[in-house]
Amino acid sequence: MNLLIAVVAVVVGSWVSVPGGSWSPAPEQLSEIRNSLKPFVKQQATELHRQLPNWSRYTFQYQGQLDGGQRVIFVNAFCISPPEYTQRQFVFVEDGGTCFFQVKYDPNKKMFFQLMFNGEA
Repeated sequence: MNLLIAVVAVVVGSWVSVPGGSWSPAPEQLSEIRNSLKPFVKQQATELHRQLPNWSRYTFQYQGQLDGGQRVIFVNAFCISPPEYTQRQFVFVEDGGTCFFQVKYDPNKKMFFQLMFNGEA
């Protein structure tokens, strides 16, 4: 018997839903995030005197979560080649600077909060 195992590769620049969240963001909410994330992150990096890699290098993971009983969309971004487990769990590393960041989005207020860039060793 031949078994066919399908491996779906995640390409750089993808937006990947990570399973296990408490709710599923609507397509309109994801569109809002995609349209407003880059300007927000660039502004914050500038204010912190941090340099971002080219935006096209990032891959984005997201998940609908609860934060204090409120719905938020957690976004994890990284600018390395997506590991094979990208569709199953979040890619977290220590250090790495602005190549790695996490942020939360409040879909009711339509605003980002708790942006955190990784440190540098």
